[in-house]
Amino acid sequence: MKTRNVYLTGLALLFCSPLLLAHPGHDPIQSNFISGLLHPLTGLDHLAMLLGIGALGAWQTAKQRSQLYTGTLGILFAGAILGLLTGFESGIEVMILASMFLIAVALFFSARGLLPMLAALALVMFHGWAHGLEMPGGGVFTFMPGMLIMASVIMTAGYALGKTFQPKWLGAGSGAAALLITLLG
Repeated sequence: MKTRNVYLTGLALLFCSPLLLAHPGHDPIQSNFISGLLHPLTGLDHLAMLLGIGALGAWQTAKQRSQLYTGTLGILFAGAILGLLTGFESGIEVMILASMFLIAVALFFSARGLLPMLAALALVMFHGWAHGLEMPGGGVFTFMPGMLIMASVIMTAGYALGKTFQPKWLGAGSGAAALLITLLG
């Protein structure tokens, strides 16, 4: 029964998404806290990446899991600041796609330890970077806190998925999501 509920929750999150990249741009008027809360639910790239990070943490030690989750939130924020300050945008979407394929491979092979976590964190930065490019300076204080809170919630759901489903199924699902995003994006 518990497995069924987790599965249905995951499906509901996916079907709430418009199945497009969440980085086409944001209206500055909508760069507020509520928009930040809702944003990770509006793109399959966010859902796949954050659910994948959450699931990846399910196989780590408690200390590594804590480092992975807090590191993800910190690097998303740092990436947003870098995007906001630099304005450099060449190749960001490609790196976002690369992060999703890396997560899929890590999930499929039940990757444990420091190396897959560091690789995931390095590539997660580009998700935040894309937001820094799109948001006005005030979004750091309004949009980003909401987005980081929802990112935590989605990673928690990913952790539950990681504890419930076989790694190969999670990796295959994550890989399929990355492929879908590649085709639609």
